[in-house]
Amino acid sequence: MSKSQIACTIDPEECSIVRVKTSGSDGYCLSGCKTFSFGSNTLASSKSERLWIKLSEETARWPGENLALSVEPQAYLPLPASFPLEATPEAARAYCRIEAAYFLTRPEEYLCDITGYADGSVTNTTLAKQLLLFYPAEPCRKVTGYFAPTHPINFSGSTQPALLYLSKLTGKTQVILELEENHILFAIAKSGQMERFSYRRVKNREESRYFSMKELLDNPVCREIEVQVTGKLADRAMTKQIRKESAVSMKPLGIPSSISISNPDKCRFSSASAVKAISTALMALDGKR
Repeated sequence: MSKSQIACTIDPEECSIVRVKTSGSDGYCLSGCKTFSFGSNTLASSKSERLWIKLSEETARWPGENLALSVEPQAYLPLPASFPLEATPEAARAYCRIEAAYFLTRPEEYLCDITGYADGSVTNTTLAKQLLLFYPAEPCRKVTGYFAPTHPINFSGSTQPALLYLSKLTGKTQVILELEENHILFAIAKSGQMERFSYRRVKNREESRYFSMKELLDNPVCREIEVQVTGKLADRAMTKQIRKESAVSMKPLGIPSSISISNPDKCRFSSASAVKAISTALMALDGKR
């Protein structure tokens, strides 16, 4: 029986809403995709009511269906941790709250995504390495509260879990470099597990280029596969310079070709928020198939 999932991704400057259906044993069908030229920066203003209405009108095409939300936060605060190997999701969240109390000044103002590391367990196989990604709760809480009265919310968090999930679907190594005005984010993942994660605040394009080059050159896997690049600073000039100086192949953030999605013409895959929205929908569908 086919299952469907709506997903909305909100980036700082753009957002997308998609609807994905299961198709066959391992395929998907894109039955809706719309990208808007505004994002969380604009939605936070006092004159954004008509923009929120545009989003709600799009999701209203599928009344009552499950909705998954992923929001790009203003900043991440990564924290490596170790949890008991057999910890349930509920226990992991409890451990996360304990870590937050020590790590953050005002933990109630932050949300956290938890992901495992590919190198697995430590300390005589009794503990498993985790990466805790803390980020400001707003605007994610606001977005969730806005849609909750009309749609059951089956995921709400940052965009990282959804992008990580793509590597689980393919079982292959995935490298993503995110270049924003105030930070770079570098992530290597395989089979849904994190192998390398680096996040650094930057002041300008030169710092962004320098630290990007450092990550690309320090990780040999970047010379074996294409690095997916995204973000406001990932323009043609920046990517051309990095590609020339590092000899690394680069391409825009996208859905791997090995993931079968029919009706791709419905979506503008050059939109990073659309790619993240589709990834979010695929991740949310995983527990429903």
